[in-house]
Amino acid sequence: MVLANADLYWSARNLADELQEAMRTRAVIEQAKGIILAERGGDADAAFEALVALSQRRHVKLHDVAQKLVDGAARRPTRRAPEA
Repeated sequence: MVLANADLYWSARNLADELQEAMRTRAVIEQAKGIILAERGGDADAAFEALVALSQRRHVKLHDVAQKLVDGAARRPTRRAPEA
């Protein structure tokens, strides 16, 4: 009984860790999609497809491609909106 409970605990703990990581990586992917949309226009699906294509071409995880894009955008100077 104790071993079964320990196994259930560790399974739940691993699932919680995986879900937390998925939420963290999803936020970066969404930010990268927003950057692509701002630069190229289009829709969210096309932005995601562009990220996936880049990930596959470079043989790099999707999250890593998204993180590089977000990091690069953070270093670029921001454009001011035109004043009305």
